[in-house]
Amino acid sequence: MRVLFMHADDEKIQKSARALQKALEQDGVKVDLISPKEAASSPVSAAPYGLVCVFSGYKGWWKPQLPVEMDGLLKKAMRLEGKKGGAFVRPGLLGSTKALRVLMGYMERQGVIVEDFGTIGGEQELASIAKRLKRLL
Repeated sequence: MRVLFMHADDEKIQKSARALQKALEQDGVKVDLISPKEAASSPVSAAPYGLVCVFSGYKGWWKPQLPVEMDGLLKKAMRLEGKKGGAFVRPGLLGSTKALRVLMGYMERQGVIVEDFGTIGGEQELASIAKRLKRLL
């Protein structure tokens, strides 16, 4: 089974995505990472993947907004209809739950069925997320 991780260019988010990638690859799951910089202007096809996860940060706490590059990356993604998905945001002082809802809304508009979601933080949380994602495969 193959998994696609679409992540923001933020260094902390990239580090978390790589750690989660290593955890899944130890169990024999093929994980591909893609960021807005890597995608540039070319479309991203999700056809070969059984699971699509999005990792993002956000700005604002009353009305959280996703970074513009993540919005663009999600719009470039093709063949997302009916794919299982996971939505994850970096925790903040306030608004991470609202930001998670915004991210899930973006994904669901593209046709992704979001089956797992949460905040990405320390190693214990990443291990928990890896176990949950393995169950979705």
